[in-house]
Amino acid sequence: MFQRALALALIALFVSAGAVAQKEPKREPPRTKKVQALSKRVANQLNDVNEAMLEEDYATAEKRLTAILSSKKLNSHEESMVHRGFGYLHSSREQFQQAITSFDRALATGGLPDSIALNTQYLLGQLYMLTERHERGIQILTDWFGKAENPAASAYILMANAHTQRAAAAPETEERKHYQEAWRWAKQGLDKMETPREPWLRLGSQLNLALEDWKGAGHWLEQLVPLWPKEAYLKQLVAVYGQLEKPDKALTIMELAHLQNFLDEGRELVRLSQLYLYNDVPYKAAVLMDERMGDGTIEKDQKNYELLANAWMASREYDRALAPLGQAAQRADDGELWVRLGRLHIDGERWKEGGTAIRKGINKGGLKNRGEAWLLLGITQFQRDQLGPARKSFVEAAKDPKTRSSGRQWVT
Repeated sequence: MFQRALALALIALFVSAGAVAQKEPKREPPRTKKVQALSKRVANQLNDVNEAMLEEDYATAEKRLTAILSSKKLNSHEESMVHRGFGYLHSSREQFQQAITSFDRALATGGLPDSIALNTQYLLGQLYMLTERHERGIQILTDWFGKAENPAASAYILMANAHTQRAAAAPETEERKHYQEAWRWAKQGLDKMETPREPWLRLGSQLNLALEDWKGAGHWLEQLVPLWPKEAYLKQLVAVYGQLEKPDKALTIMELAHLQNFLDEGRELVRLSQLYLYNDVPYKAAVLMDERMGDGTIEKDQKNYELLANAWMASREYDRALAPLGQAAQRADDGELWVRLGRLHIDGERWKEGGTAIRKGINKGGLKNRGEAWLLLGITQFQRDQLGPARKSFVEAAKDPKTRSSGRQWVT
């Protein structure tokens, strides 16, 4: 595809001195210079080269260009055009270093009209970028921008990409300034963009992400997602909405990603469940967590069991919260979740189960409100007519300043 495009660009290149090889970027130089004309003989020979290139007969094209160049009667314009033809030939063969040499010679010979010289300089800059010599490419294109009138959007994007590559290769202390320069060029290209182009919008979002401009990144990602709903864009937009504290929008995009089966990692599904819960859709959170913990996609650890329990409780499915809350309590480092489980049993008047859970919490320790735990344990014992143990529990509760009054009242 690349080779064919380069070959097609040779159409009419050598027909006259004013021919322009490419339509984009089309330039009207501020000044023009007179150049020597192509002789009829050389023009015909270059047309033959054209035909061979269009047929992708590169061997014949090379022989014909070599034959033209061997002539001792070429003027500077003819010689420059032949070197330029070699540049296209080498590009078509993906011999990029040789193409650079040929385009350099075409410019150095000095026989190109201003418009073609500018076009050739632009191509040369592209080749330096392609061969990852971004510094030299930037130098050439900076000079080109100084001469060209009304550069196309693609030229600005090319420069932005070059500075982005510089940033990627720069020391960490210098990254930001290169990203800022890349964004300066990208912004101009994006402002001139007539129809959305995925690589350009992606570049805009990447540069804004690199500069931690979340609002700017969101602007470009919001254009990318409807047109190209790819996994990377969806996940990036979710992250941006997180930074912008827009959980409702994050949920919408996360659901879209889930519907397209882009969320295949447990942590991503947990994030979706958290967003459901945050946005007051707890039942969906609970069902998702329950299903994907069941099939092993989501890890069965304390935090995830606790999230599942919270989702069931927020859905008022209290009985379904008991098992995951118990699993979370078993895995916790302290007894807080055991006490919480006990309180849930107490709410359902399951006094024995509640007392058992709270006792486990007290024994495990690390409680933030130990007095409350003793108070709750005493209530479960009192409800089961275990008055002696209940009195001891209330005495323990009375030792804590926070529950002293309630503990004494129960003792009384």
